[in-house]
Amino acid sequence: MSGIDSPSVEQVRRLRHRQAVDRLDELRHLRQLSATMTQTALAKALAISQPSINSALKRAATVPDVPAGFSGASPYEIAERYAAGLIDRDQLIDELGRFPYARTPTTDGYDWLTDEVPNTTGDIGDALDDGLIDEDTYVAIQHRISEHRQSASS
Repeated sequence: MSGIDSPSVEQVRRLRHRQAVDRLDELRHLRQLSATMTQTALAKALAISQPSINSALKRAATVPDVPAGFSGASPYEIAERYAAGLIDRDQLIDELGRFPYARTPTTDGYDWLTDEVPNTTGDIGDALDDGLIDEDTYVAIQHRISEHRQSASS
């Protein structure tokens, strides 16, 4: 690795998360381009095969759009953008503090199983567990969510 500084674990972690969110952005942009270009034209412009474009568009159809005013489509994606170094801590706390969370499902009292629902506050716990955020940031986000909910109910 002559000419390159020795990599740190943090640099590699950041690059891994950057790769994940870059892929989401690529698929979203590809989906938008497909509304104005044929698959053949896209393939030619991107120097890849038309079947590859078709495959990517199928994956892109499953990628949710990013709500206005947010950097990601889910709390986890926003945390991943933070871990990738694409947004700062203040933006992370702001966005996750006001994210339109889905209600966390509860059991019917007879069965402990519930349907898995995307975009709940549980995603923040997942981000903590996966090392995308630290415990202090987790607490700050939870505090901001409480503040946001209190002001919304007033």
